[in-house]
Amino acid sequence: MRISPEQREAIRRTVREVFGPEARVWLFGSRARDELRGGDIDLYVELPQAPDLHARLDLEARAWLALQRRLGERRIDLVTRVPGETERPIDRIARETGIEL
Repeated sequence: MRISPEQREAIRRTVREVFGPEARVWLFGSRARDELRGGDIDLYVELPQAPDLHARLDLEARAWLALQRRLGERRIDLVTRVPGETERPIDRIARETGIEL
């Protein structure tokens, strides 16, 4: 995993604060693989409840902005999934290849 312990804690804290203490977060993509270099920070978040679309978009925006402030300006991709939503290929890939933080 190619993020620091401080970055890991900042991500976990942000997800808990924005999405709630039951939300789960995974780091996936190139930053989850030690043998690779560079790359953005890809995060997959499973929300504990299904907010309406506008609330979900607001939460995603708030989380992204908080991560930018805490981690410094960098490329961050944030993918979310809510209960009952049809599983997408990205959901399966993130859980299977990612590292739960």
